[in-house]
Amino acid sequence: MPEFQSNSPQKTEMIAIEFAGNLKPFDFVSITGPLGAGKTKFTSGIVNFFCTDKDKKDYILSPTYTIMNSYNCNAVINHFDFYRLKLLDELENCGFFDSLAQEVITIAEWANKISIDYKRYVEGNYYEVSITPYKEEKRESGENFQNKRHIKIEKVL
Repeated sequence: MPEFQSNSPQKTEMIAIEFAGNLKPFDFVSITGPLGAGKTKFTSGIVNFFCTDKDKKDYILSPTYTIMNSYNCNAVINHFDFYRLKLLDELENCGFFDSLAQEVITIAEWANKISIDYKRYVEGNYYEVSITPYKEEKRESGENFQNKRHIKIEKVL
C-alpha cells in the first residue's frame, strides 16, 4: 500500500476516506502513532466514508475512557482505543475479540500498547496504519512542519 504526506488534519481525513474504500466487514485496522499524531482524525475519515448522516459524522471522538465507540452506518464500525490498556485480559473484557469475530469493521488506536499477534484473531483483512509527525521545526526556507505527517498504510493480511 502507498505512503502519504499530510500537511493538515483535513488532509489526514481525506487520506483515510480514500483508504476506507478498501474496507469491508471483518477487516481490522490498527492505527499507531504518538499523542496528537492524528489517529482519531484518520478514524474520523473512515467513519465519514461509511456514514452519510451528517449528525454521525460530527461526533467522532477518541474512546480513550470508554475504550470503544460504535458507529452504525452503511457498515458497523467499532472504534477502540487501547491507550489505557496493559493486559491481554483487558482486550477480552472490552469486547475487542468479539468485535473481530462479528461482521463489522474494527479499528484500534494504540494497538501496539498490548503485544499480541493480531493475525491470529483477524478473520478479514488486517491493515496497519502508522502516523508519524515531522519534527516541529522550520527549515531554512521558513516552512513550518508542525502539521506535517507521514502516513504509512500496510496490508498485513
